[in-house]
Amino acid sequence: MLWGDRPDGKRLTNLPPLRAVMPHLMPTRTGATVYHEQRIDLTQTLPWLQRHAAQSGTPASLFHLLQYALVRVLVLRPDVHRFVIGGATYQRHKIELSFAVKKKLADGAPMTTVKVEFLPTDTFEDVVRKSDAAIGLGRGAAPLTSEKEMALFAPLPGWLLGWLVALQRRLDAWNLLPGALTASDPLYASAFLANLGSIGLDAPFHHLYDWGTVPIFAVLGRIHQATWVSAAGEVQVRPTAVLRYSFDERIADGLYCATSLEIVRRILESPGMEASAPGQTVP
Repeated sequence: MLWGDRPDGKRLTNLPPLRAVMPHLMPTRTGATVYHEQRIDLTQTLPWLQRHAAQSGTPASLFHLLQYALVRVLVLRPDVHRFVIGGATYQRHKIELSFAVKKKLADGAPMTTVKVEFLPTDTFEDVVRKSDAAIGLGRGAAPLTSEKEMALFAPLPGWLLGWLVALQRRLDAWNLLPGALTASDPLYASAFLANLGSIGLDAPFHHLYDWGTVPIFAVLGRIHQATWVSAAGEVQVRPTAVLRYSFDERIADGLYCATSLEIVRRILESPGMEASAPGQTVP
């Protein structure tokens, strides 16, 4: 509905004045991006993942755990589960995470993107199962809905394609775009993730997209050995991963966002306490 709710979110009308004005002061998502970095101590994490795989019979990775941690944060900290479009802020209805998938682990293999819907009650096992199923579909021979759409529009003349993209962007900003046109689009999601550690790369800071509604981009880097200083002042070498975020600051204030991302770090470093059950634990 024009100026009202959307298929993917409820418009927020009781925001503080500054937060209500910010989308007009910073009209693009890239222009409102804040960058944040976390260094994750994996001393407890890696043995826990090995024990989980042995007990469940299903391998699970650090990337699975990151997805679970973000799902928990989006449930526990609803202000980060918002998005801005058309100068207005919305509370998102569904928890959906998107990430890229290589069709094959080989140079030159095509890349696709998948979007996975999670429930607030999903356990770590649920997240692993849903994530692996989406990866299987992404690597399958059958094209995904988003791939079919790209194949349909890619051959169009540049002027016509540009006009159609501009039209959809305008209809989306005015809440006149049917939800069916965005339901399968990976850039209409709660967050976009990239697991560069799976191919042995460090994590860069990734830009946000002005297309769609994704307000958080998280990149996980490779697992490596790094030096830490203990509480007693001792220098130690521990397994480590770097996690880098790009964040749309228009959806929540900096303290709220930083506190929310700290929950992600806590879950990644202490999964034995945090990933056993999806209870509504107060952060």
